[in-house]
Amino acid sequence: MGFDEGQIVLDNPNGTYYAGQTIRGKLIFQQDSVKAFRGIYVTFLGYCKVNWTTRETRRVNGRTVTRMKIHKSYEEYCNEKIYLVGSESGEHEIQPGNYDYPFTFNIPANCPSSFNGGYGRVKYKITAVVDRAFKFDQQKKVAVRVMVPLDLNMDPYCREPIEMDFNANYYCCCFSFGSTNAVVNIPVSGFCPGQKIPIEITCTNKGKVKVSHVKFRIIKHALFIATQNPGSRSEEDVVAEIKKGPIPVNTTRNWTVEMEVPALDVYNLTGCSYIFLTYKLEVVISPSGCHRDSDESKNIIIGTVPLVGFQDDVVNPLHDQMPQINNDKNLPHPNAPYADNPPPYPGSNLLYPAVQSVTPDQMGSEKGVVSNIGFTIPGGSNVNNTPFSGPESVTPDTSNPYSAASAPAVESLDTEKKKEKE
Repeated sequence: MGFDEGQIVLDNPNGTYYAGQTIRGKLIFQQDSVKAFRGIYVTFLGYCKVNWTTRETRRVNGRTVTRMKIHKSYEEYCNEKIYLVGSESGEHEIQPGNYDYPFTFNIPANCPSSFNGGYGRVKYKITAVVDRAFKFDQQKKVAVRVMVPLDLNMDPYCREPIEMDFNANYYCCCFSFGSTNAVVNIPVSGFCPGQKIPIEITCTNKGKVKVSHVKFRIIKHALFIATQNPGSRSEEDVVAEIKKGPIPVNTTRNWTVEMEVPALDVYNLTGCSYIFLTYKLEVVISPSGCHRDSDESKNIIIGTVPLVGFQDDVVNPLHDQMPQINNDKNLPHPNAPYADNPPPYPGSNLLYPAVQSVTPDQMGSEKGVVSNIGFTIPGGSNVNNTPFSGPESVTPDTSNPYSAASAPAVESLDTEKKKEKE
């Protein structure tokens, strides 16, 4: 084709968007000679894929036969295709010159957050393809991170207090070594990254065994469901842990522990059918010697919009990784639904504004994510002549220390051009 270099430019600089917003991008290249092809198109695909394998062994005709079994699930949330030049059939020619093709994709409002786990993932990607008859296509894939707000105020469970009671009796060789009683209280069950969980614990050691420590842990639990060769897999990860102690014999300790929720990615997988994510707060009381630990856990919710009146002045530690929102009034985009709604998560004097409907057309206009696709950029690598190149027009929402979602860093998926014989 003669397309040596090129660029896909997205309007959000970190490639992260809220569900319900519109992705705007441009394909920019320079053609030096007349070339023919079927078309150039871009696709936007969002999907969940769960996959793992197991080994199955059985006896067949007196022999042991082992085979691999694949367990998997798959569902799509969006699958769109737009031709920028040409079509699926026929032949199209372009003359030498500079070319600039814009495209837009609407992210469904009910799709789940991007997620990546050991047995499954939820991914969104944009692919640009040069469709050439009787030749290998050229393509480039760019990952898009989708964030879905999770408002703790919408779930009554988040305001429920947590209480745990422990009563451990210690024995050795049928002789009693006393007991340990403990009570743990937490005022609420919903938290956001950057907030501190206030844990009150009263532990009374009535026995002859010293309590080495009391451990507090936040554990993330992911469950993956397969529909083909049905089954399930799960994985756990300790995201935070602190210890207090020791507690000598015949003593009582009263502690107030502040356990900070780390700067972790918050996922809202409500729209996903095959991946389920939960968090729990676990308390473990560990006596010395050969005595068994006592443990108990309660579910907690990790969200993006904190409970009103509970540490709602805490700064979101991931605020710089969230989608950029243009605070200037934009004209409605022809493909944007709900164009009369206010912009999502607008800046204001409120530290935690109420969650509002996402308006797809309120997007940033800073210089976007740039990826090569095998074309030559007009005039070198400068893309400041694109509509998304006004760095002064995007203002991050610094007045809102904890906007309604947190977003991980965007990743790019590169695919090399397939070689051909000229």
